[in-house]
Amino acid sequence: MTRRSVLQAALVLLVSCKQDGQVTDLDGHAVDPFAGNAPVTVLVFLATSCPISNRYAPEIQRLADAFAARGAKTYLVYPSASDTPGAIRDGLREHALSVPSVRDPAHLLVRRASVTVTPEAAVFRGGQLAYHGRIDDRQVDFGIARPAATRHDLEEAVERVLAGASPDASSTIAIGCSITM
Repeated sequence: MTRRSVLQAALVLLVSCKQDGQVTDLDGHAVDPFAGNAPVTVLVFLATSCPISNRYAPEIQRLADAFAARGAKTYLVYPSASDTPGAIRDGLREHALSVPSVRDPAHLLVRRASVTVTPEAAVFRGGQLAYHGRIDDRQVDFGIARPAATRHDLEEAVERVLAGASPDASSTIAIGCSITM
């Protein structure tokens, strides 16, 4: 790794993540997804280059709208440093997503949510992780998808947490593109 690339990587980390654990929006402003008094915060981890993430865009938008109507906050989280703000904006436009988006190249939220792939979701109540895993069971394995989901894990988890209960499962296995450092 050249000195220049080391300095560029360090600059990306400094610009993208604050010492206090905040991440940034697409304009480089610090964002704390857990600030405020929303009863539930949902983080959906995506990558612009992940075809499975992109296929889930309509479902993610539908869920974010439904959750917002119930007072929950949803954020799209892009953990890859290669997902630049411009690439993310292009992907949001292309897939008709209007959900607030943040970058997490230092993986602060990745670690907090215990996620490993995109797309994968995490549900927090009062800043505490209540669920992490798949959005639904439509993606059976790599290259194998059902025509429609039979289980809606993320939606069920959010409904249970909003009702003051724990999700039936605190985690499920998501199929997707690996999140790498």
